Amino acid sequence: MADSVVKSFEGQVALINNPHRYAGFRVLQAHDVPSILLELGFLSNKEDEKQLLDPAWRVKIAELLAAAIKRYRLPVVANGG
Repeated sequence: MADSVVKSFEGQVALINNPHRYAGFRVLQAHDVPSILLELGFLSNKEDEKQLLDPAWRVKIAELLAAAIKRYRLPVVANGG
């Protein structure tokens, strides 16, 4: 799932050098439920804050995220899962 989101964001949204990392949060450890922790910016960073407050930027992020989820789910749906 995370790979799908990173691929969707590449070239569309500024990413850090290592955007796909792992964490030991219990909610992220379920093998039967795909989950990601998405960090879009920091309010303490003026540039991040500007983006986070921009409705057009938020729509773009939502569309890219929705497309990533659809791409992730399609193979499972196509195989009857």
